[in-house]
Amino acid sequence: MDRRNALKNSALLMGAGLASTVFSNMLQGCTVDTSEDWTPLFLTKEEGSLVAEMAGHILPATETPGAKEVLVHRFIDHVLAGSYTTEQQNEFKEGLASLDAECKETSGSGFVECNKEERDTFVTAREAVKLNTDQYLWGNLIVSGGESSFYRKLKGLILFGYFTSEEIGKNVLNYNPVPGKFVGCVPLEAV
Repeated sequence: MDRRNALKNSALLMGAGLASTVFSNMLQGCTVDTSEDWTPLFLTKEEGSLVAEMAGHILPATETPGAKEVLVHRFIDHVLAGSYTTEQQNEFKEGLASLDAECKETSGSGFVECNKEERDTFVTAREAVKLNTDQYLWGNLIVSGGESSFYRKLKGLILFGYFTSEEIGKNVLNYNPVPGKFVGCVPLEAV
Protein backbone atom coordinates (compact mmCIF):
# COMPACT_ATOMS: atom_id res chain seq x y z
CA MET A 1 0.00 0.00 0.00
CA ASP A 2 1.39 3.39 -0.87
CA ARG A 3 1.45 6.39 1.42
CA ARG A 4 -1.38 8.17 -0.41
CA ASN A 5 -3.85 5.32 0.07
CA ALA A 6 -2.80 4.91 3.70
CA LEU A 7 -3.49 8.60 4.40
CA LYS A 8 -6.80 8.44 2.54
CA ASN A 9 -7.95 5.35 4.46
CA SER A 10 -6.92 6.77 7.82
CA ALA A 11 -8.73 10.02 7.06
CA LEU A 12 -11.87 8.07 6.12
CA LEU A 13 -11.71 6.05 9.33
CA MET A 14 -11.21 9.16 11.42
CA GLY A 15 -14.08 10.94 9.61
CA ALA A 16 -16.39 7.98 10.13
CA GLY A 17 -15.53 7.90 13.83
CA LEU A 18 -16.18 11.61 14.24
CA ALA A 19 -19.37 11.51 12.17
CA SER A 20 -20.84 8.72 14.27
CA THR A 21 -20.38 10.67 17.52
CA VAL A 22 -21.71 13.87 15.95
CA PHE A 23 -24.80 12.12 14.56
CA SER A 24 -25.53 10.31 17.81
CA ASN A 25 -25.25 13.59 19.75
CA MET A 26 -27.53 15.31 17.24
CA LEU A 27 -30.15 12.59 17.61
CA GLN A 28 -29.93 12.69 21.40
CA GLY A 29 -30.32 16.49 21.31
CA CYS A 30 -33.62 16.13 19.47
CA THR A 31 -35.27 13.91 22.05
CA VAL A 32 -37.20 14.93 25.14
CA ASP A 33 -37.08 12.87 28.31
CA THR A 34 -40.46 11.11 28.46
CA SER A 35 -39.87 9.15 31.65
CA GLU A 36 -42.28 9.48 34.56
CA ASP A 37 -39.53 10.50 37.01
CA TRP A 38 -38.38 13.47 34.95
CA THR A 39 -35.81 15.72 36.58
CA PRO A 40 -35.55 19.22 35.11
CA LEU A 41 -32.15 20.34 33.84
CA PHE A 42 -32.58 24.02 34.71
CA LEU A 43 -35.97 24.66 36.28
CA THR A 44 -37.02 23.45 39.69
CA LYS A 45 -39.85 20.88 39.90
CA GLU A 46 -42.28 23.65 40.95
CA GLU A 47 -41.22 25.92 38.07
CA GLY A 48 -41.48 22.97 35.68
CA SER A 49 -45.03 22.24 36.81
CA LEU A 50 -45.92 25.94 36.50
CA VAL A 51 -44.63 26.01 32.90
CA ALA A 52 -46.48 22.74 32.22
CA GLU A 53 -49.78 24.14 33.53
CA MET A 54 -49.34 27.42 31.63
CA ALA A 55 -48.58 25.47 28.44
CA GLY A 56 -51.53 23.17 28.99
CA HIS A 57 -53.84 26.13 29.48
CA ILE A 58 -52.57 28.15 26.50
CA LEU A 59 -52.73 25.12 24.17
CA PRO A 60 -55.21 22.67 25.74
CA ALA A 61 -55.94 19.21 24.43
CA THR A 62 -58.87 19.00 22.02
CA GLU A 63 -59.06 16.53 19.13
CA THR A 64 -55.30 17.05 19.03
CA PRO A 65 -52.91 16.66 21.95
CA GLY A 66 -52.27 19.74 24.05
CA ALA A 67 -48.94 21.34 24.90
CA LYS A 68 -48.77 19.52 28.21
CA GLU A 69 -49.35 16.15 26.53
CA VAL A 70 -46.49 16.66 24.05
CA LEU A 71 -44.22 17.67 26.98
CA VAL A 72 -43.54 21.24 25.89
CA HIS A 73 -42.44 22.14 29.43
CA ARG A 74 -39.61 19.62 29.17
CA PHE A 75 -38.59 21.06 25.81
CA ILE A 76 -38.53 24.56 27.31
CA ASP A 77 -36.41 23.33 30.22
CA HIS A 78 -33.99 21.73 27.74
CA VAL A 79 -33.77 24.95 25.69
CA LEU A 80 -33.24 27.06 28.80
CA ALA A 81 -30.45 24.80 30.04
CA GLY A 82 -28.66 24.47 26.72
CA SER A 83 -29.23 27.65 24.74
CA TYR A 84 -29.85 30.54 27.12
CA THR A 85 -27.09 32.60 28.66
CA THR A 86 -26.90 32.92 32.44
CA GLU A 87 -28.43 36.40 32.20
CA GLN A 88 -31.32 35.13 30.06
CA GLN A 89 -31.86 32.20 32.42
CA ASN A 90 -32.05 34.57 35.39
CA GLU A 91 -34.50 36.81 33.51
CA PHE A 92 -36.66 33.77 32.74
CA LYS A 93 -36.74 32.65 36.37
CA GLU A 94 -37.55 36.19 37.55
CA GLY A 95 -40.27 36.54 34.92
CA LEU A 96 -41.80 33.20 35.85
CA ALA A 97 -41.79 34.12 39.55
CA SER A 98 -43.36 37.53 38.87
CA LEU A 99 -46.01 35.96 36.64
CA ASP A 100 -46.97 33.55 39.42
CA ALA A 101 -46.91 36.39 41.95
CA GLU A 102 -49.31 38.41 39.75
CA CYS A 103 -51.61 35.41 39.67
CA LYS A 104 -51.49 35.17 43.48
CA GLU A 105 -52.38 38.88 43.74
CA THR A 106 -55.37 38.64 41.42
CA SER A 107 -56.81 35.26 42.38
CA GLY A 108 -55.36 34.54 45.81
CA SER A 109 -53.38 31.47 44.75
CA GLY A 110 -50.62 30.51 42.33
CA PHE A 111 -51.40 29.51 38.75
CA VAL A 112 -50.97 25.79 39.47
CA GLU A 113 -53.53 25.92 42.29
CA CYS A 114 -56.10 28.03 40.37
CA ASN A 115 -59.23 26.53 38.89
CA LYS A 116 -60.05 26.80 35.18
CA GLU A 117 -62.09 30.02 35.48
CA GLU A 118 -59.34 31.79 37.45
CA ARG A 119 -56.76 30.65 34.91
CA ASP A 120 -58.97 31.86 32.05
CA THR A 121 -59.30 35.28 33.67
CA PHE A 122 -55.56 35.54 34.28
CA VAL A 123 -54.54 34.47 30.76
CA THR A 124 -57.24 36.60 29.12
CA ALA A 125 -55.93 39.68 30.94
CA ARG A 126 -52.40 38.95 29.65
CA GLU A 127 -53.71 38.43 26.11
CA ALA A 128 -55.57 41.75 26.24
CA VAL A 129 -52.31 43.68 26.60
CA LYS A 130 -51.51 45.13 23.20
CA LEU A 131 -48.56 43.48 21.50
CA ASN A 132 -46.13 46.11 20.29
CA THR A 133 -43.80 44.79 17.64
CA ASP A 134 -40.91 46.38 15.81
CA GLN A 135 -41.83 47.73 12.39
CA TYR A 136 -39.40 47.46 9.52
CA LEU A 137 -39.27 48.91 6.03
CA TRP A 138 -36.85 47.24 3.62
CA GLY A 139 -34.88 45.81 6.51
CA ASN A 140 -34.56 49.11 8.40
CA LEU A 141 -36.14 49.58 11.81
CA ILE A 142 -38.72 52.35 11.61
CA VAL A 143 -40.63 51.99 14.89
CA SER A 144 -39.37 50.15 17.92
CA GLY A 145 -42.11 48.20 19.65
CA GLY A 146 -40.24 48.08 22.94
CA GLU A 147 -39.71 45.14 25.22
CA SER A 148 -42.42 42.47 25.09
CA SER A 149 -43.86 41.09 28.31
CA PHE A 150 -42.60 37.89 29.88
CA TYR A 151 -45.96 36.27 29.19
CA ARG A 152 -45.50 36.86 25.45
CA LYS A 153 -41.98 35.41 25.58
CA LEU A 154 -43.22 32.35 27.45
CA LYS A 155 -46.10 31.91 25.02
CA GLY A 156 -43.66 32.14 22.12
CA LEU A 157 -41.55 29.37 23.64
CA ILE A 158 -44.66 27.26 24.22
CA LEU A 159 -45.81 27.68 20.62
CA PHE A 160 -42.30 26.97 19.31
CA GLY A 161 -42.03 23.79 21.38
CA TYR A 162 -45.52 22.65 20.42
CA PHE A 163 -45.27 23.09 16.68
CA THR A 164 -41.77 21.63 16.48
CA SER A 165 -42.63 18.52 18.51
CA GLU A 166 -42.52 15.19 16.70
CA GLU A 167 -46.09 14.26 17.62
CA ILE A 168 -47.56 17.46 16.21
CA GLY A 169 -45.28 17.52 13.17
CA LYS A 170 -46.13 13.96 12.13
CA ASN A 171 -49.78 13.60 13.12
CA VAL A 172 -51.29 17.09 13.12
CA LEU A 173 -49.37 19.22 10.65
CA ASN A 174 -49.18 16.34 8.16
CA TYR A 175 -45.50 16.76 7.43
CA ASN A 176 -44.55 15.54 3.96
CA PRO A 177 -40.77 15.50 3.58
CA VAL A 178 -40.91 15.11 -0.23
CA PRO A 179 -43.88 17.03 -1.65
CA GLY A 180 -44.37 15.44 -5.06
CA LYS A 181 -42.03 13.73 -7.45
CA PHE A 182 -39.03 15.32 -9.08
CA VAL A 183 -38.91 15.38 -12.87
CA GLY A 184 -35.52 16.67 -13.96
CA CYS A 185 -35.72 17.07 -17.72
CA VAL A 186 -39.06 18.32 -18.99
CA PRO A 187 -39.52 19.94 -22.39
CA LEU A 188 -40.52 23.57 -22.07
CA GLU A 189 -43.71 22.99 -24.07
CA ALA A 190 -44.88 20.38 -21.56
CA VAL A 191 -44.91 22.85 -18.69
